[in-house]
Amino acid sequence: MGQAMKARAVLLAVAASAIAAVTGAVAVAPQTSKAPAAAAAAPAASPGVVVYYFHATTRCATCRTIEAYARETVTSRFASDLEAHRLEWQAVNVDEPANRHFIRDFQLYTRSVVVVDAKNPKRYKVLDRVWQLVRDKAAFQRYVEQEIRAFPRS
Repeated sequence: MGQAMKARAVLLAVAASAIAAVTGAVAVAPQTSKAPAAAAAAPAASPGVVVYYFHATTRCATCRTIEAYARETVTSRFASDLEAHRLEWQAVNVDEPANRHFIRDFQLYTRSVVVVDAKNPKRYKVLDRVWQLVRDKAAFQRYVEQEIRAFPRS
């Protein structure tokens, strides 16, 4: 990703935080998650793919929409994979000290949807286009679905 796009994403994240602070956004209860290393060490029944939504404690309306659309996509279009434990959905608050490593692990620079190989967490894909598509739910969900389906299983 180019420097200009990264700088824009950082500015968007800073602006979203500032807006949340000014409007008095309510903090969301943190959710815990397994670290990628723990997922790799899990028994054979572990999921093949984990779809994460990484967020901060304070979230703007757009951040909440990205999470809602991504969660809805995963739960509706991958219901059988979730039920069979081939796929897992995790929302993770990276402001929690135990989860800060994800920022480094996945080179995160803003709130992100990331598809990860649970058996080899060094294989992952950050779905950068969610920010561009958030105003078009159908396009957003098509994009997320296509990226999950295209993600190679190990």
